[in-house]
Amino acid sequence: MAKATDHDVLIAGAGIVGASIAWHLAEAGLRVAVADAVGPAAAASGASDGAVSVASKKPGVMARLATGSLLYTRDLAARGLLATAFAARPSYVFGTGAAEMGAIDALIAKLAELAGPVRVLADGGAGLLPGAGPGVERLLALSGEGHMPGHKAVRAYLAHPRITRLWPAALAGYEVDDGGVTVDLGTQRLRAGILIGALGASTPEIFPGLPVLPRAGQLLVTDAGPRGALPGALTAAAYLLAKTDGPGHEVLPPVVIDPLATGQFLIGSSREDHADTSRVDFVTLRRLLGRSASAFPALAERRVIRAFAGIRAAVPDGLPIVGPMPGMARVILATGFEGDGICLSALIGREVAAMARGEGPGPDWAADFAALSPARFSAAQPGRVA
Repeated sequence: MAKATDHDVLIAGAGIVGASIAWHLAEAGLRVAVADAVGPAAAASGASDGAVSVASKKPGVMARLATGSLLYTRDLAARGLLATAFAARPSYVFGTGAAEMGAIDALIAKLAELAGPVRVLADGGAGLLPGAGPGVERLLALSGEGHMPGHKAVRAYLAHPRITRLWPAALAGYEVDDGGVTVDLGTQRLRAGILIGALGASTPEIFPGLPVLPRAGQLLVTDAGPRGALPGALTAAAYLLAKTDGPGHEVLPPVVIDPLATGQFLIGSSREDHADTSRVDFVTLRRLLGRSASAFPALAERRVIRAFAGIRAAVPDGLPIVGPMPGMARVILATGFEGDGICLSALIGREVAAMARGEGPGPDWAADFAALSPARFSAAQPGRVA
């Protein structure tokens, strides 16, 4: 006789991707639990700049998914779920030198091919943005992108009354049988029909065959100045190069300047292959801040009030890992988003929830999600079982 289940689905990981999956399943009427070692948005989702950006995504699968997720995020905001989390805003990409000019040209071509909601408003010099400085040789103004602080979206998703919240409760192991999954949370064992791992950088602790790597980024936060001085994120084209070519390939600091609702600025970010959040690299931060002030001189008047390293979960091929474990349909992964989780969370949540119900992904997304499958790694296999 099959063992009874406590939950239809248990999701390990209360970041924005896990929270979105939970909401979509709960909305479909399933009994859902979310477990996390610390609590909601405790890792990358809470330290993100919150950009819902198509421009920053690699061409191909990632750009298409980002376009679809941006449209769906807008829809969820219009329906009220993400109304207090998501806001549309302009965005800007700047550059200097041949490599960054090439990256901007490639971005224009990518957006034209996508023919989606993100459009080029203007392509010119620093004069397109009041306050831009001598570090801006060329500036691209974009419309259609948005901003969504991860902690706000997580709170909105997890407010669903059908979601059971379990934290602190770290996933220690699991055991799959014909009727479900026995999940070991250390202090308790639960039964679920499906286990979804949205574990971020801790994925290899449970699934050691998967190449999910911690990638650190140096960030800093300024004190508050006049609000509205910068109407949207200002991103160096070197950041696009780093996202496309991998860490260490940028020719100039890959700066992203994000204006916060408080009047402060969040400035980042490097891409370093380690997981040490205590490793604050002031040489790197000085380079990021110097380029930021050259691009937007008003920053020279701000004080830095916090410097820190954030950790993102990266995959060597630049694509997240999403889908059932090979030969194990009751275990589904959604991990390795490396800074793209905020943007992709709405679409990933909807499509992974459909997978858990045995329905998805939908035909429009089948090919792109096939590219994300953990089956692409021949070493993919179960890890620590209960």
